[in-house]
Amino acid sequence: MTRQPLVTCRVARKASAAGEVTFAAYEVPYGDGMTVLDLMRYIADELDGTFAFYDHACKRGFCGSCLVKVNGKNVLSCRMLVPEGPLCIEPAMETAKDFWPADSDSQ
Repeated sequence: MTRQPLVTCRVARKASAAGEVTFAAYEVPYGDGMTVLDLMRYIADELDGTFAFYDHACKRGFCGSCLVKVNGKNVLSCRMLVPEGPLCIEPAMETAKDFWPADSDSQ
């Protein structure tokens, strides 16, 4: 099956720990072997500099710091390849802002 060049995703956004969760839509260019972590990094680096997420994971599936919900299922974003079809990404843990862990000192 041929992949579309753009991935459309809905991503949870939250301005603060007590803030209301909203969703933002993004279109991200798909690349072979792209993980959900790669997609989140692209959003932060290329589309929305206000998007906060913890990008200091081991990238090997061991530490668990990149845990997110993709379409309602908990996954390690460093290991999960971007799936076909609709994509909804939400935090799987308590956050201070967007996907930034609540127990971290700084952003």
